[in-house]
Amino acid sequence: MTHEERYNLALEISEKLSREMKDNLICFCLYGSTSRGTDTHWSDLEMLMITREGVPKKAFLEGLVPVTTNSITEKRLCGILEEPGVEWPFYAGLVKNLVVLDGDVSKPAQYYDLACRVPEEKFTRALKSNLSELVFESCGRIFSCIARKRYEDIYCAVIETLLEMKTALCLLNCTHVNHDYFEGLQESFKFKKLPERYPVLATKMWKTRDQFCIAKNSRELIRNYLYLLKSEEII
Repeated sequence: MTHEERYNLALEISEKLSREMKDNLICFCLYGSTSRGTDTHWSDLEMLMITREGVPKKAFLEGLVPVTTNSITEKRLCGILEEPGVEWPFYAGLVKNLVVLDGDVSKPAQYYDLACRVPEEKFTRALKSNLSELVFESCGRIFSCIARKRYEDIYCAVIETLLEMKTALCLLNCTHVNHDYFEGLQESFKFKKLPERYPVLATKMWKTRDQFCIAKNSRELIRNYLYLLKSEEII
């Protein structure tokens, strides 16, 4: 499916579902690679319905293209954006980059303004309350895999560790990234508050498949991460 075909499909789905939901729909939005124009023939199609009352998401295949129409109520979305938790970085980046296909085109900017007005103390509180769920278990899994000689599982633990650390650093820096996976990780390299040598160590961990290099860099990164948390009085 070409970009034009994928975009036109999004418009068709938007028109159909908007008619079905009537006044329940606030806005029907496109996001992901199709909204940015970076989709390929193998890309999926991701859309979001922001509604007054909850509706189920819809997922199906169009040919071999996965199509997902997620939904969230405005009340829940505003709650996530105003009271940060582990979901805040994702949704803040999401609303900043939404493309409205139907409904109130001013809404994404209003939601993003909510996210930008959150005071720093709320982010600090969110990071402290969610600290045990981020980084430590997944990083420990790297060394558990080595101890159990389950070397084929190490890289999954590395990815979990780095993506969770990105989330933690978003909360620490009161900001978000705009992309997934390594591109999003690279965005976090520009944050003001970072573990020492974070860009270098995270890049090496992401790219290497050597278990000894992963173990060495993981130890240094988690040590530097702990030092950062202590210096910021998070722990």
